[in-house]
Formats: sequence, C-alpha cells, structure tokens
Amino acid sequence: MNTKIVSSIKINLIIFLVSTLMVSAGNLFAADDVVHWWVGDAESKALKVIVDEFENSGGKWVDTPHNDSEAAHASVKSRVIGGNPPAAVLMVVGASTQEWSEGGLLNDINSIAIRENWDSLLPDGVAKASKQDGKYVAAPVFLSTVNWRYTNKEVLKSSGVDEPMSWGAFMTSLPRIKQAGFIPLAVGGQDWQETLLFDHVALGVAGPQYFSELLDGNKKTIDSDDTTRVFAGMRALEPYTDLGKAGRGWGDTNNLVITGKAAFFFMGDWAKGGFLQAQKKPGVDFSCQISPGSRMVLTAVDGFAFPKSSSSSERANQSSLASAMMNRDVQTKAALIKGALPARKDASTEGFDHCSQNALALLSGGSAALHWNVRESGFKGVLKEVVSQFWNSDMSPDQARKALVDGLNQL
Repeated sequence: MNTKIVSSIKINLIIFLVSTLMVSAGNLFAADDVVHWWVGDAESKALKVIVDEFENSGGKWVDTPHNDSEAAHASVKSRVIGGNPPAAVLMVVGASTQEWSEGGLLNDINSIAIRENWDSLLPDGVAKASKQDGKYVAAPVFLSTVNWRYTNKEVLKSSGVDEPMSWGAFMTSLPRIKQAGFIPLAVGGQDWQETLLFDHVALGVAGPQYFSELLDGNKKTIDSDDTTRVFAGMRALEPYTDLGKAGRGWGDTNNLVITGKAAFFFMGDWAKGGFLQAQKKPGVDFSCQISPGSRMVLTAVDGFAFPKSSSSSERANQSSLASAMMNRDVQTKAALIKGALPARKDASTEGFDHCSQNALALLSGGSAALHWNVRESGFKGVLKEVVSQFWNSDMSPDQARKALVDGLNQL
C-alpha cells in the first residue's frame, strides 16, 4: 500500500481513537510537562527565558526534550490517546496545529488570548495561523526566516573567493573552495535538512515565482521542466559535500562552518545562535544572506500548542504557560538569543544584529511565502520523502519529478 495512504489511515485512526477515548473516559488528566526539541545551546538558552517567566509567576516547568520534532509529536499523540497528555508541545504554528485541533487533540486557549488581546498584538498572518475556527489553539513565540545561507568569511578569504551573491556565482565558488582544502557545502543527513537544501536550489535555479507556485501545489508548475532542472541542480551540489553527512544532525553540520571546516550552510535563523554562542561576529566572522539570487523570504511561526485535557486545573496551567510565552519582553529576549524575530509586532527589535535586520527589511520590502513546514502535512510529507529519496539514491531528476507528481496526486 502507498505510504501516503498508510499515513492518512494512521492519522484518521488516531483521531478516531482520541474521540472514542474522550467519550468513554470522560476526563483526560494531563501531566505538567512541556514537550519540545529545542535542545541546541542557543535554543535551550532561549527556552530558559520562557521557563523563568513562567516559574517567576508561580508555575512549575517540567521539561521533556526530544531530539527531533517527529519523535516529539509521535510521543504526544500516544500520550493523548493513553490519557496522559503533556501541558504543552512545541509546534510549527499553522497547518499542523490546525490539523491537530480538527482531530480533537488540542485545547483552545482563547480565554487568555481574549483577556490579553492577542488580536491586537500579533500580525494578521500570525494570528490567523494560530487559530482554528476563530479560536486560538497555539501561542506563537517566534517568527523564523527559514532560507538563510551562512558563510564563514575566513574560509572564503583563504580560498580566494568573494562572497557569491547570485546562484551562478555560488556554483562557481564551490570547486575553488574544494581545491583550497575546505568542505564547500555543509549538509546534514536528515530528510528535513535535505529538503531545506532543495528550497535554495529551487529559488536559485527556477526562481521565486516557480517556488511560490510549487508551495501552493500548482500541478502544472510541479510537473514542468523547471522541476527537473531543480533536481538536476541539487545533484550538481553533491560533489561539494563531505562523506560524513549521512545521519548528521543540523547542529554538528552548523559547527563545520562555525569552526572553519566548511564554507557554506543552508539553514533557518535558528542556526545563527550557534555562531553567536561561539562568539562569532555577524558581518565580520560570518554572514547570513537569503538564498543566493533571491529576495524571497520563507517564513514559519514557532510556538506551543496545548494537548487535550478535561482537567480544569490543567487548563488553567495551560493558560499560564501561554501567557508567559506571549510576554513581550520574554519574546524579545528569547528571540535575541535564538536568532529569530519575536512573534509580537510590538516587541522591541533594538539590539538585533544585521542578520535579523536583514530579515525585517526583506519581510517589509521583498516577497515572502509560508514555508512547506507550515503547509498541510500530506504535501510536506511527500516533498520531504521524494527529495530525501532522490538525494540518497541514484534516482534521476526526471524520475524525481515523476515521483513528486505521483505522490502529490495521491493525496
């Protein structure tokens, strides 16, 4: 049976089981823990800002970290079904939170949102992504820009290469960097990292209009020669990566650039925190630029959702958590540490470095699109599966295009 059909069946089964459990058991009594995957150094320190705010207001934070989002979410779904949901879970706010809410997996937090007037505090798009049927089901914390290219400036200097500002110049720089004895392009070995690489290639090879239409699921665009060219462009990068990439996490991959072993790394704004923690200066030791040759900013909203519980005390605890996460000063301080932007539009951005100011300027003056990680789960699942299969096999660009088209047609 097709894996996407199997996945759909599993999702529907989870929803059915949760609904049945709620009818038969009546009450779900939650634990007090918060499930997340912010385990990197900068991420952990940013999270500590939220923890401190919550505990200073009288709460008790119980930490349940996971190494990746999929493991975290699988755990939470099992716990909801088993009648022991956590108090909160980190999520990319948007399609995922809305799907979980539709499936009966989340409590809404609309009472605290109304009391604190979140509608006036959040950009319209962020507020809309945080709601389901007009009610808030997530507390948005950060606005992330996803498609950055990080560059070690000393590696470029040692290689005799100027920082490339177009896709063509970027491709020309890679063999020169390799000849100088460095890893030209650091790439991790997880499907989502490989698909972030696909983002940059698509923007560089086929352009923002193409990629915007692909993200919107335009079938004519997806089944076009541009898609074949994008996969071919991705394959052309492989000789400039290192053999240690298989299975490697993003933090270790980021560290290759931080420590001067590699020149470039494509990753979201959360990677910047690693440079800052290593006392590297933006614009001096490293730079961050949007996908070469593109002014399109791919965005995602990070926040927390609140798994279903019938306990009145737990719902009150969830409201307190949401209030701490939405605190203006907390969002500013945590965003500075993590390298993201605050979700609240009234949060101060004073002191933000040139990377964050770059993002703000591009968001106000360039084109922007919601990243695939914010999109419907079926779409992003097919995209990640096909890209990862292509990258880790001898599949041809034409075969990858067909696999992408076929997978999306079966949703």
